[in-house]
Amino acid sequence: MQTRDPRENRAIKAVLEKRVKKVKVKTGSGETYFFIVEGSQKEKFYLVIPGIYCSCPDFLFSVRFRKRKEKCYHMMAVDIALREGKYEEIEMDKDTFLSRIVYTLIGKAPGGSKARQK
Repeated sequence: MQTRDPRENRAIKAVLEKRVKKVKVKTGSGETYFFIVEGSQKEKFYLVIPGIYCSCPDFLFSVRFRKRKEKCYHMMAVDIALREGKYEEIEMDKDTFLSRIVYTLIGKAPGGSKARQK
């Protein structure tokens, strides 16, 4: 299904390729969740808080600073995935989540040892 908006086409493609993931993090007081949208080559991923935030540069510059767009395509993909119920759900505890964030951000496993690249 093609639309006139190339960003919407990219968002639909991300949903169809199952690149939208809902991450539920269990904490001592309950749980919280956010979404991850993987890049087309799955080399990068972007953190999305629906309707509020995306970690991609397009959100920062085109949505927040220049106000040229209402949403980036990652946010659009999350909206579509939620509406259609088409996303993978991943659950993890707070420590696992923090460990994975550290690994992703600095390429090191907790404790300072260099993490293996997969």
